[in-house]
Amino acid sequence: MTPALALGFVLLLASGTGAPAKPPASKTKQPAAARPVPPAPPASFTGHWKLDVAASAHGGARVPRLRTEDIVEDGAWIAVHEVIVRDDDDTTSLDYRYRTDGESVNKVAGQEVRTKGSREGAALKFESVAKILMLDVKQVERWSLADSAATLTMERDSRTPLGQQQQRLVFRRTH
Repeated sequence: MTPALALGFVLLLASGTGAPAKPPASKTKQPAAARPVPPAPPASFTGHWKLDVAASAHGGARVPRLRTEDIVEDGAWIAVHEVIVRDDDDTTSLDYRYRTDGESVNKVAGQEVRTKGSREGAALKFESVAKILMLDVKQVERWSLADSAATLTMERDSRTPLGQQQQRLVFRRTH
């Protein structure tokens, strides 16, 4: 028997197995491994929303007497029914749908509007393009919720060959 083989045999007999010896067990209790907590789903934009005219910045646009948005989320789709009432009782009603994960096409006042939607954390972003009377109109909207989802803010940046308009529309959830 060679010296190396003899040493290996002695170590095997001393430890009882061919595995390395384990350190003595600690008497202090180790905490359980932390389980990852899944992120909370984003708050829902679904609801009946009324424009807070005083809290909003209209960016030079005509200020309505009343504006409501009825929003319904259904998976990646968001349906919007918008009603705008002006001081002279002129009323506009619009219905459109957005996707939160891709492109949608709507007809607004007879014009095709292409919108690409995406989620940015808890916020929504919609980038729309339309051609109105041969002019390209581009609008970027960011929707966010605050006050435990009781306030919806729509920030809009609209660009046309005639200029740029920025709005910050603040809505309160009514039910």
